[in-house]
Amino acid sequence: MFEGSYGGGCAAGAEAALSRDPKQRLRWTPELHRRFVDAVAKLGGPDKATPKSVLRLMGIKGLTLFHLKSHLQKYRMGRQTKKATDLELASSGGFAAGDISFSIGTPRLVPAGDDNREISPTDTLRYQIQVQRKLHEQLEVQKKLHARIEAQGRYLKAILEKAKKNISVDINGSPNIESTRSQFMDFNLDLLGLMDNGTQISTM
Repeated sequence: MFEGSYGGGCAAGAEAALSRDPKQRLRWTPELHRRFVDAVAKLGGPDKATPKSVLRLMGIKGLTLFHLKSHLQKYRMGRQTKKATDLELASSGGFAAGDISFSIGTPRLVPAGDDNREISPTDTLRYQIQVQRKLHEQLEVQKKLHARIEAQGRYLKAILEKAKKNISVDINGSPNIESTRSQFMDFNLDLLGLMDNGTQISTM
């Protein structure tokens, strides 16, 4: 265990815990992560903060640039994923993940940027219903797509069986060239139509 100071003083319960393996990997405790987040915020956010500046500001013995570089990268990725999810919900008319509380009861004031919005239980329920409806619609589309793919597979199998039966040789073993050529052309046309139909299904 390593104890250190933060912001010029030593905070109770704050420590950098290193595992016992030879690589000395850091175990990020909730308190240590909270102090990391505070340091990143003071430095202007994850895009402006650097491992060296975070290390200097946290001032905890046992932390290294390697530990902070890895943790800062994961923190940035997590923030970017959350932003992308919030933007997707906003564009579809939904609520951002940080703007909603799923507890049913007294309405809460939830910060949204610089403003405060009151999210009522009715709004929460409406959002849940919207999510369930979209999931149900996606499931129905997948079922229909699966059924069409199976139908196309059966159709292709029938075409192959038909071609196998029709393309034959005469009794003497001499192939009927004109008949065979015509059957091949019909088979190719059916196959091209099947492929075009399959392309339309895949782009749905």
